[in-house]
Amino acid sequence: MAGVEKRSAALRALDSVKALDAEVRQIGFGTFADSESAQDEESTFDAVVDDDNLIAVSRALFLDGHYASAVFEAYKCLNNFVKVASGATNLDGAKLMNHVFSAQDPILLLNDRNSASKRDEQIGYMQIFAGVMTGVRNPRAHEHGVRDDPKSALELLGLANHLMRVVRRVSISS
Repeated sequence: MAGVEKRSAALRALDSVKALDAEVRQIGFGTFADSESAQDEESTFDAVVDDDNLIAVSRALFLDGHYASAVFEAYKCLNNFVKVASGATNLDGAKLMNHVFSAQDPILLLNDRNSASKRDEQIGYMQIFAGVMTGVRNPRAHEHGVRDDPKSALELLGLANHLMRVVRRVSISS
C-alpha cells in the first residue's frame, strides 16, 4: 500500500509541476525549459540580434525568460542611440524620432531625398521610429504586467536590430 501511495503522491507532484510550468509559460516569465529548448532560444536570439549594443542590454534578459524586459531595454537602447547620433539629447521617444527624421528638416538623413521615393523612405522610417517608441517601448515603460512570448520578443528585437543598423548608416545634415 505504501508503494501505491508514494506513486500517487509522485504523480500528483508531477502534475503540479506541469501545471506550474504551463502557468509560467502563459504569463511570459520563462519556463522550466529543457536544455535543448534553451539552446534553440539562444541560437535564434544570436541569429536575429547582432548589434553589440542590443546584445549587451537584452540577451541575458531574453535567455532568462524576461522577454518584455529584453524588448523594453532594446528600445531604450535604440532611443538613446538616436539621441547620441543626432545630438538631440533634450528630446525623447516619438518626439525625438519625429524631430530627427523629419521630412522637412531632418538631422539624420537616410538618403539625399532627391526623389519622391527617397523622401517617402525618410518619412516612412520617421513614422516607424516614432511608432516603435509609442507602441513598443512606452507600454513596457508605463504599464505593469506587459508580457511577451519568446516569438513576439524575437520579432520585436529583430526590428530593433534593423533600426539600429539604419541609424548606423544615416548621414548627419549640415
